[in-house]
Amino acid sequence: MKFLSKAIITILLFVLIFRAIDLKATMEAASTITLPTLLAALMLQLGSNAVASLRWSIIMEKLGFSQPFSFYLKSYFKGAFFNQGLPTSIGGDGLRILDAARVARSKEKAIFGVFIDRIIGLGGLLLLNILALLQNFSLLPGQLYQGLLLLIALSLAGLLSLFFLHRIPQLDRIPFSRYLLNLSRRYAEVYSSPGAIALQIGLSVLTHLLAMTAFFLLGNGVGMHYPLQVYLALVPPVILLTILPVSLAGWGIREGAMVGFFLLIGADKATVLSFSILYGLLALVSSLPGLVIFLSQDQRI
Repeated sequence: MKFLSKAIITILLFVLIFRAIDLKATMEAASTITLPTLLAALMLQLGSNAVASLRWSIIMEKLGFSQPFSFYLKSYFKGAFFNQGLPTSIGGDGLRILDAARVARSKEKAIFGVFIDRIIGLGGLLLLNILALLQNFSLLPGQLYQGLLLLIALSLAGLLSLFFLHRIPQLDRIPFSRYLLNLSRRYAEVYSSPGAIALQIGLSVLTHLLAMTAFFLLGNGVGMHYPLQVYLALVPPVILLTILPVSLAGWGIREGAMVGFFLLIGADKATVLSFSILYGLLALVSSLPGLVIFLSQDQRI
């Protein structure tokens, strides 16, 4: 039922989108992109996944895991495929937790490790976004610009506060706060030095910078000739919206939000739609190594 509801919502979203945007014009815009551009964008997306795998491996090592980097690389790509290619209820993060739990004495650490990786990844995306917005203060209408800045600043503050929660012993008396306190303690364990913090933030920023450059190449490949800073300002809010578990792998949500944001700077609707669909297909293709790895390991979920 969960899959069916998401499938229906995804179809309805595309019906609404294609009622407002000409499908033929969208196809024509997509056909203008060259194969070298697609391959370069694919390499960037694969590189983004590889850097994210490295970030996760360092987090897990800090939590006491001793698996080689290849373990995390394979698990991350499997998770990417489950997120992009399979309409399952387990999700890529759930698969990564299961992989880590199979080789760990502490199942709790497996959960926290994936959770921390997700949060620091989100932090890198928000940091890139706020820096781009601060350099492009006239890009968006005033109220929307100020609202985005406030939302991003509050989100970053919330992520940062998790690091200090364990220093408030009074919270331990509140039952529902104990999980957050345990998470905060694991944060302190992983980010125990300025060097560790700088490394993780750097890897997170690099992960998203590679992905944003893939967006930039695809956009310019279909005729959206904007500087990279514009993509850094407009694409991250769209990515955040796709996290909502409403549609299949964010399809429909991503396209509608992408069109909405780029229309604000005068982009053509059909061109933006083709750009968003191309990235969705690119993300799917870049996750296919995860399918190969999963089948070769002959594992059951």
